[in-house]
Amino acid sequence: MKLLVISQSRNRAGRTIQVRKEVDADWVRVGRNAASEVLLADPRIALSQGLIVDRNGPVYTEGEMGTTTSTTRKAVRSVRLKPGTSIDVGPYRLTSIPAPAGYTGAITVELVRPAESAAPEFLARARRLTLASLGLPKRGLAIALFAFVAVLFFLVPAGRVLGLPWSQPESVAMASDRFWNPGPVMLAHQPVGQKCEACHELAFRHVRDSACLECHARIGQHVAPEVNPAALFAGTRCAECHRDHKGVKSTHRDDDRFCVDCHRDVRSRANGAQSQNVADFAREHPAFRLSLPEGKGVRRVRQGSGPIEEASNLVFPHAVHLDPAGIRHPDKDKVRLDCAACHQPDASKRGFEPVSMARHCQECHRLEFEPAVTSRQVPHGRPEEARTVVREFYANLALNGTRDSFEKAFGVPGEGLLRRVREPAGAERQGALAMAARKAAFVSEEIFEIRLCRTCHVIQRDEGDRGVDWNVAQVRASHAWMPAARFDHKSHAQSKCADCHDVAKSKRSADVAMPAIDGCRKCHGGSQPVEGKVTSNCLMCHGFHDERHPWDPQFKPKAPSRVATGAAGAR
Repeated sequence: MKLLVISQSRNRAGRTIQVRKEVDADWVRVGRNAASEVLLADPRIALSQGLIVDRNGPVYTEGEMGTTTSTTRKAVRSVRLKPGTSIDVGPYRLTSIPAPAGYTGAITVELVRPAESAAPEFLARARRLTLASLGLPKRGLAIALFAFVAVLFFLVPAGRVLGLPWSQPESVAMASDRFWNPGPVMLAHQPVGQKCEACHELAFRHVRDSACLECHARIGQHVAPEVNPAALFAGTRCAECHRDHKGVKSTHRDDDRFCVDCHRDVRSRANGAQSQNVADFAREHPAFRLSLPEGKGVRRVRQGSGPIEEASNLVFPHAVHLDPAGIRHPDKDKVRLDCAACHQPDASKRGFEPVSMARHCQECHRLEFEPAVTSRQVPHGRPEEARTVVREFYANLALNGTRDSFEKAFGVPGEGLLRRVREPAGAERQGALAMAARKAAFVSEEIFEIRLCRTCHVIQRDEGDRGVDWNVAQVRASHAWMPAARFDHKSHAQSKCADCHDVAKSKRSADVAMPAIDGCRKCHGGSQPVEGKVTSNCLMCHGFHDERHPWDPQFKPKAPSRVATGAAGAR
């Protein structure tokens, strides 16, 4: 629809001034909103007053038409704008005039009732509405209003905590203490949200720690008990960090000031602290520490202190599996793998499911030990069971095998001993089983040391009185690199794996591809907002309460305190 809008006004001399505007749109908005094509800048007009639409000619409509915001939610009026038709929209008059060539319609817009014309009436009414005109003294009214507020908003609500006469449970006045409520409690506290005494045990006193610990008795401390947290955090209340009535999502403080107060010079607060000083992630934060399995425990190594290698006992070259040209598949042409082929998100989307042989590897790395005869595979992860399967298979083949399978397996003409016409002698049975045992031993050695196991695992050969045995070193690849850190892979789904883990050219499973802090700083800033970076405070990656060190109010350190002098007054 192409509409010509002519805004008319008069100057001081009474002459008409016109401003022409051409509007080409599917519909024309009329109202006080600055985005309206027909702008009626007067407070007596709604932001979205109405629309002009093309229905075989321009039609002005107000109300529920799908794009207006009428509060009535129903059609108010609809007027076809024929030449000569005038409608009043508040203090404005819209008049339809003959449309010039090429236009769907044309209207003039004129303010016919200016605000100044109504002002005298409003001022006259306002002059009559005074305290003096109503016969009310200012001082007496102020005292009465103060007394009303004191009774309604203090004495009546205070009956619940001060034991006043109207504080009976059945009293309706008890509900009035909600006037004091500064806001809704968090979601977890809403079941007791109307029972103020559940947390506020004493009237007009701070919430005590004992009230918090009635429900949160299993909460963890921030540090180990031997560091004597009771002295380290002396004078600090739970509510200093956990403030309720400030929103429904959480109660904890998320600013860095509380953390940095101690961790800016952490050893001055706790002599035995193992962490380094930190003030801000972008400016002053130590390199990450990685947890590596070692023996029966874990060794923690800080990045940048030297080469870091993982002793996973696994032989896995990423470069081979991520070859852009693809890798060989037993049944298909070459297949191209990516990170998602093995690393699949778990149910939380924060981490990944452990990589397993059955789900991720065995499709290509089949454990068939005699593919010319059978598709049977040895069990993975259980060396003794694998040897038993091989021995039983060849023993059964020596006794019951068909001519075809017997000859393919043993490389000599014949068939299973029990398939022959006559009853076999004892010596023949022993000879067949001895042949099967020799074949099983040969295939077992080939499985462990040549074809299958050694491809991915570290194998140790042991020769004892009962013959040769093989031990497969335990794989220690599925572990948390930073167990105390919070990291959500789902939040980083827009990034490619290689942005943080560069393994495309890694030829050894000992290579550690965990990102360094400089890589994280490309996207994450510190506690102060920086354009183009995510504002990152301490609690984005770190927790405070450690479940490994449960809270114990009766704890008394056996050894001398490791807290530095003066730490008790830190808070």
